[in-house]
Amino acid sequence: MNTAAAKRPLEGIRVIDLSRVLAGPLCGQMLADMGAEVIKVEAPGGDENRQWGPMNPAGHSCNFMSVNRGKRGITLNLKTEGGRAVLDQLLAKADVLLHSFLPGTARALGIEEDVLRERHPHLVVAGISAFGASGELADRPGYDALLQAFSGIMSITGERDGAPVRSGVSFVDMATGVMAYCGVLTALMGRHRSRQGDLVHVSLLETAVSLLGYHGVGWMEAGVLPKREGSGLGHLIPYQCFRCRDGEVLTGALNDHTWVKLCRAVERPDLERDPGLATNAGRVARRAEVVGEFEKIFASGTVAYWLDRLEAGGVPIAPLHTIDQALSHPQSVANGMVVEVEGPEGKPLKLLGSPFKVGKGPNHAPRRPPLLGEHSEDVLRELLAMDAAQVNALRAQGAI
Repeated sequence: MNTAAAKRPLEGIRVIDLSRVLAGPLCGQMLADMGAEVIKVEAPGGDENRQWGPMNPAGHSCNFMSVNRGKRGITLNLKTEGGRAVLDQLLAKADVLLHSFLPGTARALGIEEDVLRERHPHLVVAGISAFGASGELADRPGYDALLQAFSGIMSITGERDGAPVRSGVSFVDMATGVMAYCGVLTALMGRHRSRQGDLVHVSLLETAVSLLGYHGVGWMEAGVLPKREGSGLGHLIPYQCFRCRDGEVLTGALNDHTWVKLCRAVERPDLERDPGLATNAGRVARRAEVVGEFEKIFASGTVAYWLDRLEAGGVPIAPLHTIDQALSHPQSVANGMVVEVEGPEGKPLKLLGSPFKVGKGPNHAPRRPPLLGEHSEDVLRELLAMDAAQVNALRAQGAI
């Protein structure tokens, strides 16, 4: 098979991406990676994400580039009648609309859901918000760190006796983009059967609360309010980061069988024979003692030494990588998590690959992230059959 010519699963789907920052744009990028035609629509001033660092040597935002691969970019001023008219014409030819407008803003722009559903019944409309589509906070803006705090996630992140800590990655934003992708595909499947579009609502709050997982259920059903546990887990001992001579590793015993393997790998038969430590419940009860022993054990060797010993003994272990180490690791490279596309200056841009692969064909869009308004004229000519005079008239009105 010629994989370069292989069709991707979503070819033939057209997406208008009005979203900003991370969550919605990531959803749009995932759709583009799978073959959808995605048109990113920005206000003339551009997505605020374009201003956020770090910047690459050519002056382009790595933040913006991380979630906008595979798209064509146009500008529309939706505060003008001409801009709104162009958007309406584009939606008539689209399958999906992504947006992250607050309800009040959407109403002011004339693109609230009821209007869209009436004018474009075929359209899947995916709205991404901070606090959800319902409730008294529905019109409140929000960002990743705010929702890490609001959802309770930050209250259980950090060292036991330390201050709450924001996760080092914007995982609520990014996970919300994945949830939006799931919702859009679900709605498209429903449209395939009903021939009618649908509404998709996702929010940072709903994503963050869903990610509480067993912590949330543990409080609701068992009355256990989780606490900060650093790199470990309060209900599994030992299982955390340990400092070695030249770095750190994360390892431990996720069950009693692995506890035996761990004791043998570190040559501590006394710990293995201790009946009070034979079960996880016993080790949890003696947490400080067990953790203290393993802190001394791992401090006596290097990362490479402990990786060799524990892997040979069948004990799960991972080195604590920095970002550069993780991205250059052969396993990341072998699984296509670093990809290259041609940049605007003709030099290669290195971007992160798709987190899932479909078939044997290409799994990332070859098109680089667009410059601001780069494809405005092309899109208006191709999709709306506008001539140069019409495009110039819109430009003169400040609509594009």
